[in-house]
Amino acid sequence: MSAKIREPAERACFDQQVRPLLGPDDDVLAEQPLAARVELMRHAAALLNPITWPKPFGLVMAEALATAMPVLAFPNGAEPEIIDHSQTGYLCCGEDEMTAAVARVGEIDPRQCRAAERRFSLARMAADYERLYRVILEHPGRSTPERTRIRAL
Repeated sequence: MSAKIREPAERACFDQQVRPLLGPDDDVLAEQPLAARVELMRHAAALLNPITWPKPFGLVMAEALATAMPVLAFPNGAEPEIIDHSQTGYLCCGEDEMTAAVARVGEIDPRQCRAAERRFSLARMAADYERLYRVILEHPGRSTPERTRIRAL
């Protein structure tokens, strides 16, 4: 397991909530250098991303998918836009559902996860933003929902 545990509140939460659940042979790696993270990810079965706040975007999830790794997350914030439920990972409603989804990770085709990288490439995202900005400039009176729908196209 690798986790960001750099802030005092993160350390306290980890020590109180996570450490008691670990066995003596469970490895816990604090933030690792890039080479170590890549090596760890090469052998990982999935990314568990149990974030409970509505995160606007989850780069770590897009990065995991780019490495053909399924993602398990709660459906808050951008998660439903990043994860295709049952195709590139699982959107889980609660800890019990996420725990059960771990056993189903093998059902996810890593090629589907890897293909999701195209959705988050720099070229594709820049083109989408350019298209959105053009629509906004050409049609300044359009409502926000219409702009959101256009952005999603």
